[in-house]
Amino acid sequence: MNKHVFLEEVCAKCPGSQWGKSAMCRIHDMHIGKVQSCQQWDEYQAAQLKDHDGQLAWLDLEPAMEYVEKTWEDLTGYHWMIKEIERLKKDLDKVTITAPEGSALVAQYGIEATLPKGKGKKVAYLSVSEAQYERKLQRMKSLEEKVRRIQEGAEKVTCEKERAVLECILDGERMNFIARHVGISRQYLNEIRRKLIKDMAPEIYREELEELVGA
Repeated sequence: MNKHVFLEEVCAKCPGSQWGKSAMCRIHDMHIGKVQSCQQWDEYQAAQLKDHDGQLAWLDLEPAMEYVEKTWEDLTGYHWMIKEIERLKKDLDKVTITAPEGSALVAQYGIEATLPKGKGKKVAYLSVSEAQYERKLQRMKSLEEKVRRIQEGAEKVTCEKERAVLECILDGERMNFIARHVGISRQYLNEIRRKLIKDMAPEIYREELEELVGA
């Protein structure tokens, strides 16, 4: 687990720490930033691993933190991903050329459905190399899958304020604008942001986190 998670979620609420400018821990008698392990940290981490009603438990283990960071990147990058998918679709359409029957095929990757199936049918071929076409096609498919997971996770957010914040994030709005738009403080907005990340990481990266649970 990243230490900043412990500092924010545990040390800030721990009666044994002098949270503030000095950030000293009375239990360990040292600066909190120098603490390497703590019983309170272990208890907090264990609590996060409990299974709730058979659902995938939230993982605050070090390997899972990668997906926490990716989730925030995915949410803030959603607006861009939609535009990038559209751009890639247009690029793929441009390089896929339909020609009269009998024209030579430059490449056939990923376009089996367009191959001639009978007399009089037209043939599709590529104006770029197969490798170039494949690279763009696979990138577009990867983005489409990420967008699908985000959308499915967003559908499970039922709190109206959380939903409003999430939709603003997905639209690419800045945090200051979102706070004013929803009518909440930046502190409360950060709390909602953290909750959204915590709730949506298991949705967006369900398969990857399930592998960690089974590891």
